[in-house]
Amino acid sequence: KADVPAKEETKDSKDSKDSKDKEKDGKKAASTRHMMGAVEEAFKKWDITGDGAISKYELLTQLGMTEAQVDTCFKSADLSRDGILQYEEFLEWVFRDPAVVQQYCLKSAKEGLHVVTADSFQEFWKKFPEPEDNIDKVFFAAMVILNEDRDLSWTGVKQVLKKPHDFLAKLATHDPNSMTEAKMRKLKYFTGKDYFTQDHYKSHHPVVQALCNWALAIAALELKSSDKKH
Repeated sequence: KADVPAKEETKDSKDSKDSKDKEKDGKKAASTRHMMGAVEEAFKKWDITGDGAISKYELLTQLGMTEAQVDTCFKSADLSRDGILQYEEFLEWVFRDPAVVQQYCLKSAKEGLHVVTADSFQEFWKKFPEPEDNIDKVFFAAMVILNEDRDLSWTGVKQVLKKPHDFLAKLATHDPNSMTEAKMRKLKYFTGKDYFTQDHYKSHHPVVQALCNWALAIAALELKSSDKKH
């Protein structure tokens, strides 16, 4: 009889581990889906001519790389050596070097921030005087990135956005390379939530969508080794 509690504790421990494993697998699957979506979007966008392949010129135009960088990429990715990237080659290259799509996602997310303006904030406050459906978490994530995370509450959000032009200036000039390991962990506390996805916030206000995409793009970046220790 004395062994019964121990067995129950072992079962509870196993159930807890299984639950954590399922959660981890779920997040990994969501991350993979997000990555695949970004890969397909990138390929379609970079394939300017719509012929199902990417040329050196198209890559040079879309990524803003130097010609030397493009040549290096093609040597690595163009397995058939025909001077163009077929989708299969592109896919293999991207998953071998995910930084390419990470940079694309960040570039696209930054371009999407054009909808975040002082006027759009005024519209947002009229529609959402109080947080709904976890939209506050999107602002918390943005505040972490911009070092404005002293008060991660809805009151804190309102306080930060009392000066929208200051917030917008920080948003426009933020350097992703300034992210540290500690800050990235704090950011991923929010972006790692099941609901923190582009699909979830797709029907929300454009400000929320844009900040969500930007936070996800920042969270997906690989830190440089020199930044991890800070």
